Amino acid sequence: MKMYPITRAKLWLRALIAGEKCIACGEMKTKGESLLCPECEDDLKRSHLLLCPDCGAYARDCLCVTPIMRDAGLDVLIKYAFYDATDKDAALNRIIRRLKHIPDRLAFSYFAAVLSRHLSVLCNSRGYTKDNTLVVHIPRSKKTIARDGHDQAELFAAAVAKRMDFPHRAVIKRLKHGKAQKYLHIDERIENVKGMFCLKDADSVKGRNIILADDLVTTGATVSEAARILLSAGAADVVCICIANSDKFRK
Repeated sequence: MKMYPITRAKLWLRALIAGEKCIACGEMKTKGESLLCPECEDDLKRSHLLLCPDCGAYARDCLCVTPIMRDAGLDVLIKYAFYDATDKDAALNRIIRRLKHIPDRLAFSYFAAVLSRHLSVLCNSRGYTKDNTLVVHIPRSKKTIARDGHDQAELFAAAVAKRMDFPHRAVIKRLKHGKAQKYLHIDERIENVKGMFCLKDADSVKGRNIILADDLVTTGATVSEAARILLSAGAADVVCICIANSDKFRK
């Protein structure tokens, strides 16, 4: 997890304010251009060795969507790594949990920088420009934001927008809290997110290309519901981007 293209100055400032701590385990780490201690960095590399069951590529090179996303008409999901929820002590799992509770902007900037390589190619091939593209995020509920103090998907989307030099707008409004998706079966997840979102300003997405960002995508039920209302409002195209994606439900 080397820190290109983030500057040494930012790392120095981070160490001065927060201390040299690994973003996965929270322990003091050795100095250097990394956000992880050596042990967690080695563990994270194992996540990168997982292959997509659909295309056979590593996560960072895989653009495959989940079956639910495919049914919703989505064809691109850019992700940093594959996520195994059963391996709770894995570095990636710890990072995802930590970012839900700590607004670590430098970590979000890192993920945005890595993922921008594929995103840039995709945007060029589809004609995404600063004038016709918006980065939007899947909003957390007010209850969750009040508890954690921030919205990790919003911070991730902001980092992606800054990296790509695209505008970021909070155009999606969450109408209900809903049940925790991780406890539900696939069919229950789809039902749970129905009617969960609306658009604050439908005209702002009409004719626009949308980069839809979330921190974690499992079955894809939530991003698919958000994409549905974006496309119904006249969005020209929607692609999704996330930090981690579970391949457990792929077929």
